[in-house]
Amino acid sequence: MLHTSSFLYQLHCRFGSLTLPPHSSCMSYNTTAGSWSCKQLQSRLGSLRSCRSEFRVMCRQVLDSIKTCHVQEVDKNGDSGESNLFLHVQTLRNFPIEKIYGEVVIVRFDSTLVLEALDSNNFSLDKSLFTIKYLFNAGAKVLLVSNWGRPHDPMLLSVESLADRLSSLLQVKVVPANDGSGLMQSKMNKWENVDILLLDNLTMFREEVANCSKFSEKLSSGATIFVNDAFSLSHKILASTVGVTRFCHASVAGFNFEEELLQLKNISKTTRQPYVAIIGGSNFLEKANALHLLASKCDGLYFFGKLAFQVMNALGLSVPGCFVEQDAVGEALKLIQHAHCRKIPIYFPNDFWCINNSKQDPLEIFPSGSILTGWTPIDLGPVSLKELSSLLSICKAYPHDLDWNIAFTDPSQPLIIDIGSGNGLFLLKMARRCQNYNFLGLEINKKLVRHCLNNVVQSNIKNGYFISTNATSTFRPIVSSYPGDPVLVTVQCPNPDFNREEHRWRMVQRTLIEAIIDLLITNGKFMTLQVFLQSDIEAVATRMKEQFIMYAKGRLLVDGDENMGWLEENPFGIRSDWEQHVIDRGAPMFRIMLRKVR
Repeated sequence: MLHTSSFLYQLHCRFGSLTLPPHSSCMSYNTTAGSWSCKQLQSRLGSLRSCRSEFRVMCRQVLDSIKTCHVQEVDKNGDSGESNLFLHVQTLRNFPIEKIYGEVVIVRFDSTLVLEALDSNNFSLDKSLFTIKYLFNAGAKVLLVSNWGRPHDPMLLSVESLADRLSSLLQVKVVPANDGSGLMQSKMNKWENVDILLLDNLTMFREEVANCSKFSEKLSSGATIFVNDAFSLSHKILASTVGVTRFCHASVAGFNFEEELLQLKNISKTTRQPYVAIIGGSNFLEKANALHLLASKCDGLYFFGKLAFQVMNALGLSVPGCFVEQDAVGEALKLIQHAHCRKIPIYFPNDFWCINNSKQDPLEIFPSGSILTGWTPIDLGPVSLKELSSLLSICKAYPHDLDWNIAFTDPSQPLIIDIGSGNGLFLLKMARRCQNYNFLGLEINKKLVRHCLNNVVQSNIKNGYFISTNATSTFRPIVSSYPGDPVLVTVQCPNPDFNREEHRWRMVQRTLIEAIIDLLITNGKFMTLQVFLQSDIEAVATRMKEQFIMYAKGRLLVDGDENMGWLEENPFGIRSDWEQHVIDRGAPMFRIMLRKVR
């Protein structure tokens, strides 16, 4: 969705001061002083003074990653084979590591990735965190800037809380500097005994969105190197992504930015069909170039979010006035004509869940083009979700085709899925006990999944398998491709986020619940019970139960009415590792079984 000249121009603005020359590659770095090969770089690393012992380990890891980097090398003729749409972007990986030592480096990081790492219990360093740790180990003073939450939100995470979270993830002390009105003075006062400093939430400053030059100068004061690791904000011109580059002598892309850019390049070269782009967001005019490019490459376009209303408005459908973008009709009509000439379809939602603007009425479903005055669409309706799910299945939305014959000896056996399977102890024990069922663990933590798959091989288990994925978005395409019948789904002890009430159970979302209900068969024989939920936190268990019942729309019943439906004992006789930990400390577990009835 970012194949656009404006996006690439912004990349050039941010990294132009250290853009790779045409004949360079990921294996070397060219400067006015000459060209550093991997061997020369390794030699230089050994001569650094006052290096921490862990820094030496990190340097070896970085050199290894450079040698195995998947970036396409440029040949001797300077022809990379890449489309001219992609500029050569200077990355932290290729920046001379000896030039980092002792410097103040400002890092624009994506706070969403940090919060997701905590929510998923994934404490292994992802690329964004690795960027910060790498700079710290290289001897830099690291200045962290980002935005999170919305202004005036009473549940907004404080800078102190985020600093504590970063400290726990990085295993390095991150000090908050919450004096937003005096950024420069705050930094100067704390730099003496601090290596990593987190500035106040940029959400609180209007100058950030305005790309204010004075604010940018204040933000980057004292810094000589800028590292942009917030790829998700690349389409925006902000003080913390564009303005600061004018005051730093070097601007480079961090490890997360580099990885996302590589994925974008790979997507642009795909030959798999059908190739459908799913596009959300707003600002149709700003995205027009990108949308036309996608229309020229893809086999179809699916719009949702505010962009969908611009397409609907151009087609003459009734759209709430608050969602219509001024001057977007002409561009939307051009895009529709472009798609028509290529004979590719344009999809948009067929129905919406809407809320009454003046009353506390329950949500209601309205067809597209028939939303009554006073009602505001807030989510896709059931028809739209099924259509999108069907489209994803056709396009094989999961990153690769699953060969169930490799996963299981007999893929026709009934399937039991554990969402958020963790270290897999529950699923592995179940697989050993119930040989007539197949067991699938869906877990977002790749390191845990690798560990589980090793246990499967070592234990010679033929009916157990694990996949590293975000089940909230991939449950439907994965499970719908299974040859047998899914009969039971378990969700055990999802990690709560106590800082935001509405996000405490992020994993259990409506899209996931509806996918589970749609795919479970109605006559499963595994204890005739098909959804098992449990948590050691009553509020989390209660909320999960309420959400399942609400979105099931009469298709799920609580098994047993006594004690609010809570089960005193685990019905399987096998406990998860966290469940066992809770029981050992004498705390209660809140368990419930739900049965699909139609």
